[in-house]
Amino acid sequence: MKIRRNQILAFSLVLLITLPIAITLVSTVKADDETDELQNLPVHIIPNYKSVWYKFETPLITLLFPAHGEKPMLLWWYTNDNSTIYVVKFNGVIEYLIFDKPYYLKRFHADNLTINATLWEDHIKPKLRFRYGYGPGYSQAVMGFGKLLLGLHGAFLPFNACNWTLTGPEVVVDGNSSYWSFNFTLTEVYGHLGFKFAENNIEIKCRFYNTTTTEVPDERNPEYNYTVAAGQLKFDFVVSNWQWNIDKINQFLEEHGIEIPENRTGLALWVNMASIKNEDLTCAENEVQKQFENQVEARSQTRGVMIGDQYYDVRNNETNQDEKPLQLREQFRERVRIQFAQGGQVLAGFLEFVPWARLLNESGVTVDYVNVTASYIAAGRHLRLFICYPYFGNYTLEHDPTIGLASAPQLPTLAKPVMLAVLVGATIAIAVAVAAVKLRKKTVNILNVQ
Repeated sequence: MKIRRNQILAFSLVLLITLPIAITLVSTVKADDETDELQNLPVHIIPNYKSVWYKFETPLITLLFPAHGEKPMLLWWYTNDNSTIYVVKFNGVIEYLIFDKPYYLKRFHADNLTINATLWEDHIKPKLRFRYGYGPGYSQAVMGFGKLLLGLHGAFLPFNACNWTLTGPEVVVDGNSSYWSFNFTLTEVYGHLGFKFAENNIEIKCRFYNTTTTEVPDERNPEYNYTVAAGQLKFDFVVSNWQWNIDKINQFLEEHGIEIPENRTGLALWVNMASIKNEDLTCAENEVQKQFENQVEARSQTRGVMIGDQYYDVRNNETNQDEKPLQLREQFRERVRIQFAQGGQVLAGFLEFVPWARLLNESGVTVDYVNVTASYIAAGRHLRLFICYPYFGNYTLEHDPTIGLASAPQLPTLAKPVMLAVLVGATIAIAVAVAAVKLRKKTVNILNVQ
């Protein structure tokens, strides 16, 4: 009996020692794997934080965005650790030409100078000469094309030169899904009159989830789906009624029997990814209030990013070089994740997207899916990312990246109920065993049971 009692108490002692370790292991979870553990994330809203921001605060993540929609910018961090603040800034859109590379390169902006030096010299002029020689028809075509170039819009529409309107936020409950919805809409273009058509036609529709949700945007295409963890934000980048320079060129060339393939052009969303310290939050506030530009980038502490399994150092400014391509996976297969990193250490903040986008008709019905490409470049302690979309004509483009935290701090409340029951049961068993020994008036010693 003494040996048996010793065994029981020894086993109880092991449970006492391992109980804190078990709780720690259970409570350290991945935000990506919180589907079972985290069913509903409480969100505390501060509508006018520091008179600049809308603030969403949860036990896991804190999110900031401009309270009056001045410019589309998102900041987020661990609620219990604000030493690193992650920033995504939407800088603008760029119409570009595609030649030997299927992704964005800044040397191929679709502006009149580049069009004249590339499409005209290499594709249009030789065909006009073949058709007209050097006769009056050729001279007339040259003059007409020169006049056309002057009427094209620029290649780059900077978002900080536009007025943005914020709609929401408002809570949306759809079945078991719950999220906060808010939209940035480009409502006015300043100083870029050639882009007047973009007003009310570019939106960044944001959804901050407080439940883990799997969404199927188009029920006719169930393979198009994504799961978003509670505490992550998904934004739809939406462009409607885009007026392509290549369409104007082809309209002119039609009377001369010449056509430039539409797949020679695309549209890129330029996003800057940076990280700042908490004490530098004022630099972002200055940008929102339009007092300064590029202050976040100037104070950024980002040393590198992980793209897949590859570390990329961003401390140097390499913007005088060509952008590098992202190796995207097969359509409908993988997400592309870009994660903040420091040396060999992967940090929590990330931006990810699927390598395909939807094309919608005027009724909002999906008519096609297109492959998405991307390129990037180190820009001195921050990353310039260009998410690239092929020519989509008169359709509406919709693409939905996600930002969030890849790993969560310790949250004991996230322990699974089954595990909690086991731990509670073990604790009760220990208490019963110790009480039984005391009733027998035996001395319990942590090193030896008498």
